[in-house]
Amino acid sequence: MPATSTTKQRPTRAAATKASVKKEPAPLVTTTNKRKVSAVAAPKAAPPKGTQKATPARSVKKNGKNKEDSAESEDEDEDDPEDTDFKEDEDEDDDDDEEPEDSEDDAFQDSSYSQSRKRTAASAPSRSTPASKKQAVSNTRLSKAATSKSATSSSTAKPQKTAKAGTILPEPTKTFLVSPLKIPHPKGAPFPDAIQPETLEFIRDLKLNNDREYMMLNQERCNAAKSDFMDFIRMLKEGLMEADGNIMDQEPKDSMMRIYRDIRFSNDKSPYKKQFACFFSRGGKKSIAAGYYFAISSGGESFAGCGVWDPSGPALQRIRQGLVDHSERFEEILSTDAIKKITNGKTGVDALRPGSSQLKTGPAGFPKDHPMIEYLKRKCFALGRSFTDEQVVSEGFLEELLQMFDGCVDLVQILNSWIG
Repeated sequence: MPATSTTKQRPTRAAATKASVKKEPAPLVTTTNKRKVSAVAAPKAAPPKGTQKATPARSVKKNGKNKEDSAESEDEDEDDPEDTDFKEDEDEDDDDDEEPEDSEDDAFQDSSYSQSRKRTAASAPSRSTPASKKQAVSNTRLSKAATSKSATSSSTAKPQKTAKAGTILPEPTKTFLVSPLKIPHPKGAPFPDAIQPETLEFIRDLKLNNDREYMMLNQERCNAAKSDFMDFIRMLKEGLMEADGNIMDQEPKDSMMRIYRDIRFSNDKSPYKKQFACFFSRGGKKSIAAGYYFAISSGGESFAGCGVWDPSGPALQRIRQGLVDHSERFEEILSTDAIKKITNGKTGVDALRPGSSQLKTGPAGFPKDHPMIEYLKRKCFALGRSFTDEQVVSEGFLEELLQMFDGCVDLVQILNSWIG
């Protein structure tokens, strides 16, 4: 092959590896995305003294170099089969890591991807016309100066090591808070029928550092916590279906609520929720049907509830009509021992959660002096209780949660019979 062909083709990754056998291995840095943290080689350092640089073909003819260099570079330019296999494995790994997500998760990923695209576009140098080269150079210097100043004022924390040996995350540009709250670690924890303490610790830290950069630096912790929660709700669903066979049999990821907040119309721009949550019903987590709700959070804010929360107008109207037609049966359900155990002895209308709001007077179309007027004023027909961190991470928590749901099956079923 003529020497001129070596100047038109870039050396492949395998060829570059062969050419730099005698060089010291380049340090590793990481690039973090939403799916995983992958290690890539840092920019190559300058070649050591004595290393012969590749010479263009025109220079070879002019200087009269021997043909051994061109033949050697020609061999290096040939595709290595190991390099091809590595690229294929890398693509397959990327495909395997992509789990099918629901539409809400996809919407966030698209949002996060667009945000990363905006950051990349903002950091990339813009093309300038010859007339504005001076202004472009000035802007570049100002940008570098601002970056240097930001790096000087950033956190002095050491780089955090991930689970993979040899991979190092970049230093954070912000100072993150440390919570004084201690999550219990019972002897023998973690238990197969309880939440792992590390899961609550991640949620505790996320509450104080509700920030995208913090999530990027702790993506592995988030994935581990999410996996632990999905394993738990899989067992919860299987036990719940024995008591209420009407709930939809779904994969845990389809019952789990997304952790990402919709901040488009909110004054609070925190990107993440402060809990992991799931919902089981006969129509799935997006259904208007009554069902079973469970959420974990640190600081004793884990919660489980049953019923229907603030239903829409037509469904609410049907529930109110059902209360009028079956008032005795509904009051009987709210007076059982199982309900008293959940509500600390409260029965009847006092056992229900207040909801977002309720009417001051009776709704239109119903007598103001109806015996069920206090029920008719309400817009929420659900009850529930909270759990401490100690209970959530202790052995036997799954059975305690299932006993609560078992006591609410009659409530859920009668509400669904009215909703239709």
